[in-house]
Amino acid sequence: MILRNAALAAILCLAAPTALAQMRAPAPVPNDDPRGSSFACSDGTKLILAFAETGQGSAALVWIGDSAYRLTNVPPEQGIAKVVWSDGDHSLTWNPGVQLMWMAENTHLMCNRTGGHKH
Repeated sequence: MILRNAALAAILCLAAPTALAQMRAPAPVPNDDPRGSSFACSDGTKLILAFAETGQGSAALVWIGDSAYRLTNVPPEQGIAKVVWSDGDHSLTWNPGVQLMWMAENTHLMCNRTGGHKH
């Protein structure tokens, strides 16, 4: 039984990175979507956030508006505690207090459980 479970875990670990690499943007996320945690952003946009292990570290799976993104974890820098995920064009930054900052070409949104930018 343990050997069978170990074999299944190994197969899933090998298949997951391939599946994530081929991820396409899904249809718009419904309000009751169970795939991740929901955050309200400063402009009223809803951000859905989930995490996946890629075999090369964790990835943030982000649905915002009608688009989906897979962002890889960026190595930490000295300074204020934060966690950053990015694909080079988009980034999601977590700060203490569960504040999320979404950055894209012309977009800068602050998101949290209640919406908006709070201090």
